[in-house]
Amino acid sequence: MAEAEAVLAGDPISEVASIAHQTIGVVLRDEGFVTEALSQLRAALRLVGRSDLERRADVLAALAVALVYAGRTKAAWRRFDEAAAITPPERRPRLELRRAHALIVGGSYHEALAELDAAIGGSHFLGDELWEGRSLNNRAMVHLALGNADQADDDALRARRMLGRIGQRLEATHAIHNRAHAAELRGDLPEALALMDIAAEEYGELRVRLSDFDIDRARMYLNAGLASEARDACYQALQEAQVRPVKRAELLLAAAQAAMADGDLYTAEVDGDLAGRLFTAQQRPAWAHRARLLSLQAQYLADHPDVRDLSLVPLEPSQAGPEQRRRQRRLLRASAGLVEQMRAERSSQLVVAQLLHGRIAHDAGRDDEAQRSFERAAMSRHTPSGLARTAGWLAAALLADLQHDRRALLHACRRGLDSVDEYRTLLGDLELRALATRQGNEFMTLAMRSGQERKDARGMLWWIERWRATALTVPRARPSRDQELDRQIAALRDVARRLDAAEGSAREALRRDRDQLEAKVRRTQRTQRADGARAPSFDATRILDAMGDTVLLVLVTLDGSLSAITVADGRVSRRPVGRLADALQEARFARFALRRTAFGRVADIPAVGMRLQHALLGESVPAWSRASVVVVPTADLLTAPWGVLPVFADTKLTISPSATLWASARHRARQHGHIALVTGPGLSTGENEVTTLSPLHNQARAIGGEAATVAGALDVLEGARLAHVAAHGTFRADAPMFSSLTMYDGPLTVHDLDRLERPPLEMVLSACDSGNSAPIGAHEALSWCPACWPWEPRPSWPAWSRSMTARRSASCAMCTMSSVRAARSPRVGWPPVRRRTTRFRRPPRRRSPRGGPRGIREGFSRRRTRASLPSAESHGPGRSEPSPRGHCVPRTGRPRPASS
Repeated sequence: MAEAEAVLAGDPISEVASIAHQTIGVVLRDEGFVTEALSQLRAALRLVGRSDLERRADVLAALAVALVYAGRTKAAWRRFDEAAAITPPERRPRLELRRAHALIVGGSYHEALAELDAAIGGSHFLGDELWEGRSLNNRAMVHLALGNADQADDDALRARRMLGRIGQRLEATHAIHNRAHAAELRGDLPEALALMDIAAEEYGELRVRLSDFDIDRARMYLNAGLASEARDACYQALQEAQVRPVKRAELLLAAAQAAMADGDLYTAEVDGDLAGRLFTAQQRPAWAHRARLLSLQAQYLADHPDVRDLSLVPLEPSQAGPEQRRRQRRLLRASAGLVEQMRAERSSQLVVAQLLHGRIAHDAGRDDEAQRSFERAAMSRHTPSGLARTAGWLAAALLADLQHDRRALLHACRRGLDSVDEYRTLLGDLELRALATRQGNEFMTLAMRSGQERKDARGMLWWIERWRATALTVPRARPSRDQELDRQIAALRDVARRLDAAEGSAREALRRDRDQLEAKVRRTQRTQRADGARAPSFDATRILDAMGDTVLLVLVTLDGSLSAITVADGRVSRRPVGRLADALQEARFARFALRRTAFGRVADIPAVGMRLQHALLGESVPAWSRASVVVVPTADLLTAPWGVLPVFADTKLTISPSATLWASARHRARQHGHIALVTGPGLSTGENEVTTLSPLHNQARAIGGEAATVAGALDVLEGARLAHVAAHGTFRADAPMFSSLTMYDGPLTVHDLDRLERPPLEMVLSACDSGNSAPIGAHEALSWCPACWPWEPRPSWPAWSRSMTARRSASCAMCTMSSVRAARSPRVGWPPVRRRTTRFRRPPRRRSPRGGPRGIREGFSRRRTRASLPSAESHGPGRSEPSPRGHCVPRTGRPRPASS
């Protein structure tokens, strides 16, 4: 553009000035300055000679495209018609490409495909690689809009090679962008994110920012379940002043979709309506229909607040009042008209519109109309993409539910979850896999409601195990060594270390640097692929065989209610407990009370435990209570202090996120390896904890002090059979994968531990908040524990133990997940983990020191407990039994303050 401006400054002849004005106009148009571009292109048209028909046709076509960008579609097509009348045959492919581009902007994809086929054939015949590559890129965009992922990828790959060969870097980057979109359409999100990172890097080198890139990245975030990140990306792009009107409308629609996924229905409806009006003014009916569909979805969800976060099951018609019925009839008319319009244009969003229309029709009491709509939507259940099939199977499930066909309902739910699994098993990032489980929420809800209506406790157990903690059971591919990722994590560690000591403005600057580096690490992690292996299926026989005399207690939530499914003596039963909200509130109160006791405050722990028991297990004392119990709570109740429940006072208690994972851990073969002992810096007890443990293990590898760096700790932990880490810990509820243990040179994060090829089989985390977890996705929880799993064909979960207690230290208070013995011993300490011996020798009984925290010093057992993550078993008072891994627990011992 600078060269063209220099030419104009030299008072050129009309023909040269026309070319310079057109060049400036095209650049301004592509950068979003449409008004200035129109002025330049009109000047170019005035200066072109009447006799030069070829040049005049070229300027007319460029002006027509700019008019489309400005939203003046009718004027644009008049200019196209003028250009078509005077375009010579050898220039016809270029005009066809520009016409196709205008049709793409308007959403007329089938007409655009015909124009592009002609443009590609003509350009190839003429040997014009530049315009053939451009046409291939545009045809890839059309195939993407029509759902043809493989054809789109082929065209984009050809365009990338062709345009790269002739030095068109920007348009070659557009081809990479299109390939990322094709990978996303196939359901290969890691590949899509990796290609988007390559495109972002190349756009950055060219100093180009495209609204299309922002829109596609926001959509990928939405598909990954990252609604808040998608929303931020859209609003950040909307703040750019040079956004073209056509792209501003598309960004508004993407922002509305992100707002709806984030639960902000009011913003979704407002932004969707505004985008729809802009599309209508720009004469883009297909886009206007998408905006209208989103607005109707937001209105429908606003009428169903009880199912907004979990599913979209319609209300029964009898539940609606007069005003609600009038609203339903209005929505029914609007959705019916929208379905017909989208069917006429063969929209890719037709299935979504049919599903919505069927729900609204059922709400309005028009079950025949709802059935027809569900039947048509269910035809999409055989499409190639896993996520695309999900909508079809959901329609089939809703149709079966409407017809009271339980067998067909359960079949559709099973196939729908399989479709989601097909998508999830390609994701190598643990967080993305957990978020992807939300895609199957409604299938789970329909199946669980069916089981509850038929009082089928065994069936409900099968379904909850089918979809609980599934992100943890999918075998992950071993992470490859990525130098860029290593560099990012090292930089993040350095920033985090300096952040602890910084103050004032320096602290704010370092916090911004930390957030940027964390975002880079997340982007890199999300490009990891899994090998596509499916999680092991739930085997009820295997669970029952593993139980023996142990009782399995599974908590289930449905429609805001909490139920308990019990497996004991080969029998499965279910009983209602109460409201989930009450259980969550009591769990928060109990954790708060235990934290108070950890700092020496007075708290009535027995009363707290009784209230928590009533909220979690119901008012009646369970008849199944016995010596050994495995509790499988919901994700948001995993951190409840289960050990303070009176019913578990004399019980060997195990907490696990799923029964399948617990059974896998029980059957796992023993691993050979060394004992690793790691001590972090800044502990109030120094290295006493590990020093006490070292003589108990032959050939234990222990590090501490300056040697306890991140690299040193990872080296010691690699291949260990048992690891004991005593360090300060930080749990990040906003970013669980960045939770950390403090080492000498900075934090050791979950991402660091996740890159171990052979993680420890058992791991004791004597660290602050090490047992915390963050609920995510449908029935998932992320914490420090997932990074401890071995890379095995049969993945295992280190079930959490109630013996991971709340501990008091001069440096910080440790409130871990179970917080059980803080209220039951004079002073809470960490017992030594002993190696296996042929004969267990009881240590000498010593008098406990005085001065324990007030309120928990008297009236409770002085029992000592063990914390071992994989086996996660703790024995009752007066017991001294070897654990499944061979480590013995003394009945009593010398209380010793914890490290952190």
